[in-house]
Amino acid sequence: MFYAAIILALTLAAAAGVLYFYVMFLESRGRQLKRRVAELERLNAALREELYGAPPEAGREDERESWPEVIDEGGGLSLN
Repeated sequence: MFYAAIILALTLAAAAGVLYFYVMFLESRGRQLKRRVAELERLNAALREELYGAPPEAGREDERESWPEVIDEGGGLSLN
C-alpha cells in the first residue's frame, strides 16, 4: 500500500509539473499575440494615414488604366 501511495504521489507531481509548464507556455504565447496585435494595429494606423493622405484622383486613375489590361489579358469573354 505504501508503494502505491508513493507512485500515486509521483504521478500527480509529474502531472502538476506538465500542467505548470503548459500554463507558462500559454502565457508566453498570449504575450506574443498581444505584441503582434499591437504591431498590426500600428501598421493599420499607418496605412489609414497613408490612405487618407493620398489624393482622391490617384486611385481612380489607376483603376481606369488597369481594367482594359485585365480584360485584354483574359483573352476576351467566352460565349460558350
